[in-house]
Amino acid sequence: MDIATIIGLIFGLGLVFFGMSEPGNFTPPETFFNLRGLAIVLGGTLAATLVNYPLKNVIGMLKVSLQAFFTNGSSNHLDVINELAAYSEQARKQGLPSLENRLDGIKNHYMQMGFENAILERDPKKLESFLENELNSMIDRHANGQEIFYNMGSYAPAFGLLGTVMGLILMMTKQAATSSVGSYAAGAQDSMAALLQGMGIALVTTFYGVLLANLLFIPIAGKLKNRSDEEVHGLNIIKAGILSIHSKEHPLIMREKLLTFVDKDTRKAARQTD
Repeated sequence: MDIATIIGLIFGLGLVFFGMSEPGNFTPPETFFNLRGLAIVLGGTLAATLVNYPLKNVIGMLKVSLQAFFTNGSSNHLDVINELAAYSEQARKQGLPSLENRLDGIKNHYMQMGFENAILERDPKKLESFLENELNSMIDRHANGQEIFYNMGSYAPAFGLLGTVMGLILMMTKQAATSSVGSYAAGAQDSMAALLQGMGIALVTTFYGVLLANLLFIPIAGKLKNRSDEEVHGLNIIKAGILSIHSKEHPLIMREKLLTFVDKDTRKAARQTD
């Protein structure tokens, strides 16, 4: 579970509820709860997303969104470097084909697939091209999921505004139909109160749109981008390690090269434990 995401949502919603509450009363007015307005915003956002993307992408979006709430559980970069260093030692002593017996024990799919091709492929340029293509393909898949949430973040306020316009049109039409000039002059205060109340209800849909866009859709897209960048950084370490092992670099040289991918403190700690 990603604690930062949960804390952010709870804190954000708490501030919104605090802002909606009247002084001395921490219960938000019922005016802010309008199922019809919420249906317009959520339904319209989903409808626009379905128009823009294939159905399989929209369904896959639900699975991708879970990554914003749960950590991926992947090893840290130093563990990956140590694992590659161990493979490098074995390849140096027993040859690269000896790693074939250890492929089933490799948990990282990209690393496993990279070593499979490294064992079979002699041309380092072709191996590098294969690893780069696999990495770019993953980046494109991640970018599609992020793009959907960014677009949903732009759709939600637009449908919130649409709901507000619809509410104002209905309110004005109803007010004009039920009020004559004489009756309006007699009860101007009541008519103005009803008008302001209806306008407040109409604006609720804009409130929903802005809230969903800026507290849910756009932040989730940003979280997914951060997760993707972190994963890509780890895969770049793996790619560099596999190419180094394939080119028969000395394990110590490879380890020093891979340590350049981590921060200064982690690099210093790793060298102290050697």
